[in-house]
Amino acid sequence: MKTDYNNIQNCEKKRACQLMKKLLSVLLPAWILLTGILLIPVRAEDVSGYAEEIIIHQSGGDSAQNWINGALTENAGISSEWYILALSQSGDYDFSSYQNALHEYLETHEIYSASSRLKYALALASCGERDGYITEALENSIGQQGVMSWIYGLHLLNNGFTCESCSLESAVNQLLSMQLEDGGWAVIGTVGDIDVTAMAVQALAVHYGTNPEVQSACDRALEFLSEHQQDYGGYQSFGTENLESTAQVVTALSALGIDGFSDERFIRNGNTLLTGMLTFRQPDGSYSHTRDGGYNETATIQAFYTFIAYQRMQNGQPPLYLLDPKPEPEPETLPEDMPEPVPEIPQIPDVPEMPETSVPETVQTSVTSTSTETSVQTSAQASETSGTETTSSAVQETTSLPRTETTVTSRSETLLTTNSETFTTSAETFAVTTEQHPDNTHQHRKIIIIGILAGTGLFCCVLLWILKRRNWKNFLVIGILVLGISGAVWFIRIQSPEEYYHQSAVQKENAVGTVSITIRCDTLIGKAEPEAIPADGIILEKTEIPLADGETVYDILMQTAQAYGIQTEHNSSYYISGIQYLYEMQYGDLSGWMYRVNGELPSVGCAEYFLKDGDFIEWLYSCEIGNDLN
Repeated sequence: MKTDYNNIQNCEKKRACQLMKKLLSVLLPAWILLTGILLIPVRAEDVSGYAEEIIIHQSGGDSAQNWINGALTENAGISSEWYILALSQSGDYDFSSYQNALHEYLETHEIYSASSRLKYALALASCGERDGYITEALENSIGQQGVMSWIYGLHLLNNGFTCESCSLESAVNQLLSMQLEDGGWAVIGTVGDIDVTAMAVQALAVHYGTNPEVQSACDRALEFLSEHQQDYGGYQSFGTENLESTAQVVTALSALGIDGFSDERFIRNGNTLLTGMLTFRQPDGSYSHTRDGGYNETATIQAFYTFIAYQRMQNGQPPLYLLDPKPEPEPETLPEDMPEPVPEIPQIPDVPEMPETSVPETVQTSVTSTSTETSVQTSAQASETSGTETTSSAVQETTSLPRTETTVTSRSETLLTTNSETFTTSAETFAVTTEQHPDNTHQHRKIIIIGILAGTGLFCCVLLWILKRRNWKNFLVIGILVLGISGAVWFIRIQSPEEYYHQSAVQKENAVGTVSITIRCDTLIGKAEPEAIPADGIILEKTEIPLADGETVYDILMQTAQAYGIQTEHNSSYYISGIQYLYEMQYGDLSGWMYRVNGELPSVGCAEYFLKDGDFIEWLYSCEIGNDLN
């Protein structure tokens, strides 16, 4: 029995050993595989999900092609260009609807900025175009607006485009000559800027292996970028940690064939550049400009094309800006047995000669894009080196604050005011202000409008009766609509522009002090048409305005604009995009409105700067994000 027992024990031990061997044979390879996955650098397939998230977020869950045909086509010329370029470098899509929309935009808008013209040319080139607007833009724009126009122009030259005014070699040499002593590049000044440096490297990267001077310059730039990386893995510009600067560096490294997510030169305290980018990732897959900010379009755009650039590097493809060739469309051919169509010549009837008449010149209303939320109204200003052709490293993140009667005027003297939010329009011709007790002056207008509404409703009811659509629900819907609109009209004050612009000093019963405000555009003297700006560049002389408790720079500007008939435009985040028909980026990629208080450029939006008695506000138009202000 004892022998049998020992035999049983030995058999069990053997079985246990065999089982252990089997488990080890399965678990050990799995452990090695898992360890390897954790230790190897982030690969292209790991970041493709982040790019896909952005497509889903921006398209509302639709396909990329439908996104192109829809929102990107609708925003052609405004905010779609970098998305289009990145998509063209990541898949096979049909961009014809976008191309047609962009050409229409360019035909109907005057593009003042050289860098903007080159940006549009790059977008068209990425869609497969080879001449036309691209050639003209390159000829007339390269080098015309400082370093950014050289960078964008060099991208086009790298892709085989040519112009008489500048060769590929001379453009490379010119950009090399603009490198600063610290190894960086900047729009202005002697200190390198992260964004501009990274973008210069992106343009020069194509020549890294063939031009020793380019190689030396890029190596110096990499040292500059490595030294300025922050402990969290990303970058800051003008004192603000932001997504865009980090994205530009990753794109530059990818252009040089460097894995920016694993290279030891770009790891701080164990944090990589990917760590730095994901710091700004939102739960829905979009990206913010600052750590505590919400969705930001410029940041999301740059994150998207950065992930595409990284994927291309990992897949062994050329850099993001070295455009993939697009197949040329095959010409349509007629069947051999089909005769060629003979054009029909229409008969033109005799038309009596008409006397000459003068056609009044119309002023085209320009469309201002504020979707990028790029602000030049903070001290955290950097060149907006991409996304909207120059990526601001200080995109203003403002919070929509409750307002008590804010006002905005449009280019066609349109006035639309509500208690909470202000909009601009070019179609309306009257002002609207909410009120609880309409005065007798406006009651007559309202009675007429309500009468028209009632007549329209009655006509619709009669029409339904004639058409035998006599269901009581149809008449109920019409009645509810008429009553609802009539009620809104009764509690809305309708004013003409003359009534709205009262042209008198601002008065407040609850004033706690006074502030002074001035509005100037003297930086445009000699750059803008004389009729576009005042001769001395002063839109509003220094003027005292009473200050109520809790009022902001935004409040004072709106009150001043209404009192003195000054046109303003802004978006729902109270970002000032235009004053007196002068708009951001109208005179260059770095142009727009900035404000100073007591000579200082605040680091918050105008709706978040609360004023105190004696403050002096300056609204100033800058062509170089503040570097040209005195």
